[in-house]
Amino acid sequence: MTGLSDSQELMPNLGPDAQRYLMLASGAPVTRPFHLRWLLPRVCGRSLRRWWIVYCSSWVVLAVSMAWFAKQHGLSGWTLLAAVLLLLGLPGILGPQVSIPVQVDLPATALTLLSVCCISSEMPSLQVAGYALLIVAACCRETAAVFAALWAWSFWPLLVLIVPTLSHLVCARAEQTNHPEWDWIAAHPLRAGIQYHLGRWRDAKLLLLPWGACIFGLYELNLWVCVVVLVAYAQLLVATDSVRLYQHGAGPVLALATAALIPVPWIAIVLLLHWLWIVPQERI
Repeated sequence: MTGLSDSQELMPNLGPDAQRYLMLASGAPVTRPFHLRWLLPRVCGRSLRRWWIVYCSSWVVLAVSMAWFAKQHGLSGWTLLAAVLLLLGLPGILGPQVSIPVQVDLPATALTLLSVCCISSEMPSLQVAGYALLIVAACCRETAAVFAALWAWSFWPLLVLIVPTLSHLVCARAEQTNHPEWDWIAAHPLRAGIQYHLGRWRDAKLLLLPWGACIFGLYELNLWVCVVVLVAYAQLLVATDSVRLYQHGAGPVLALATAALIPVPWIAIVLLLHWLWIVPQERI
């Protein structure tokens, strides 16, 4: 298994985000907000084997966490299983091919959801463990505390925002790179987000169809679902990617809401239609 440390050689078509994580793993400063996501590059380095271990393990953690999350909200049996498979079947959770396995989205979402389940439990020891997990998640992706607060519907997880704040003060970052487009995006996130989505704000293939069956989670709207979905989509205003952002942000909540609505005799059919895409799905 020689050469597994040379991720660039083994994966020449890495996306820009993955390239930044490998730069960070090599000790090179990167532009914001990537300098805040230092934990996994430090742990995995440039070892493709380590990145694959983290990536595959994250699927297991996410599945278990979603099952626990669904159980805490009153689901059980086939309905609980449906919630898990609805979340795992989302194209944005899978993510773009160019970011597999060098990415922070899936590990951060898995840890964040697990932390929310621990925080929402009635055992003080689990609650403490939940905040510890959330701190780890916040070192993987700076938005972890925000979505933990939304999923748990509590202000307390927002205290963990101190972690990316400290990372911003302590971790070195680059003001410029050898990629002019990357530099422009980092310097003008709002302008970049608007420009990259120009003409696509009403594009159902980008903003609606990737949800698959989870779109039915909007059937019985409540304040919790509305706020989570709005915040998840608001990320598009300051980012160039789309599907992976809003689905990692709102996926657990919409999967939960959808599973609660599906009659048990229809679960298998709904899951088949959800997992087997009729047209190629946007994943970035």
